[in-house]
Amino acid sequence: MKPLISNAYDIALNDLRKCYTDKGILAGRNSKRYNQYWARNSFFASMGALKAGDFEQVKRNLRLFAALQGKNGAIANQVSLRLQPRYKLMIGSVMDASALFVVSLARYARETGDFEFAEQNLPQARKALLFLKSKDRGKDLLIEESVFANWAETVLKFGRVLYTNCCYFKALLEFGELCAMLEKKDLCAESRAAAAGVKERLNALFWVGNYYCDWVDFRKHDYFAADGNLLAIDWGIADAAQGNMILNKIKQHQLNKVPLQTNYPLYPIWRIPATLLPLMEYHYHNGSSWPWLGCLHAIALRKAGRQSEAKKELRKVAEMIAANGTTTEVFGSDGKPLRGLFLRSEHPFSWTAGFFLERPSARKQNQ
Repeated sequence: MKPLISNAYDIALNDLRKCYTDKGILAGRNSKRYNQYWARNSFFASMGALKAGDFEQVKRNLRLFAALQGKNGAIANQVSLRLQPRYKLMIGSVMDASALFVVSLARYARETGDFEFAEQNLPQARKALLFLKSKDRGKDLLIEESVFANWAETVLKFGRVLYTNCCYFKALLEFGELCAMLEKKDLCAESRAAAAGVKERLNALFWVGNYYCDWVDFRKHDYFAADGNLLAIDWGIADAAQGNMILNKIKQHQLNKVPLQTNYPLYPIWRIPATLLPLMEYHYHNGSSWPWLGCLHAIALRKAGRQSEAKKELRKVAEMIAANGTTTEVFGSDGKPLRGLFLRSEHPFSWTAGFFLERPSARKQNQ
């Protein structure tokens, strides 16, 4: 019988490859909503694809989004099978797509050494960053977004959102690394300095004592959001002490029973669209558990030196993959795939698959 982690790894790899096309990486395969090229899904999935050695597929995906970049520099949030791009969800551009394009391009260049492709797409990466910079309306180094404009698009947030600004920081940092690879010293220094400024500002504005608050509009909203807090650990925004406090917060509120719950406490009813209130969909981004966050939790624990806890969390995700025989989008508190009147948890789900594969020790942890 194949060891748990190895079995889950093989399922995840197979699922991810099911989402490949000759154009890029689809979010899923079963539903009309996800049988499309969603930027964040495909760029996060690309991390696992690179670890699996599927370099050409990541290159295709980058080429797709680069070709459809908006005139203002924005990377499309979503591209249909007919290659029709969409940049907004409601009234505002979705900004993590542009940031994650830059991150994905830099990682591709680093993993493959394909500096010719990186050089060709450097102007698109720079335009994406300039688009993001234009959203710093308050001129405080952080970017603002409109309502329903990040991955948690069923929660009413606007202004400076932790998750989005973590993505912005990482894009600036990775663009600097990309420029270093291409020996563009001035651009490298400029981008690294900008990243340092964003990091400093994030810590000054968002840190509330033992975690980063969720978002800031006219005031701070002190919800604990797993996405931005864990990315802050993984991407080096949080220092070691901060990282351990964040991880202890997750442990304190048992957000990892089903890895990993999106937020604590739950957002109030009025922050969720009224059409979702009587349905399971109400919890979609409000207390449900997402395996990609479980994988990110394992990364953060490992980075903090909490190896046994990291291994335990990775095994939890592996057990979910093995039990369902596929990589699933989102789970309820009962550990079952979330199913509402209009929602069926997607599978295979490239975001989950890619994040599980991205673990550098996934094949080794096979006990």
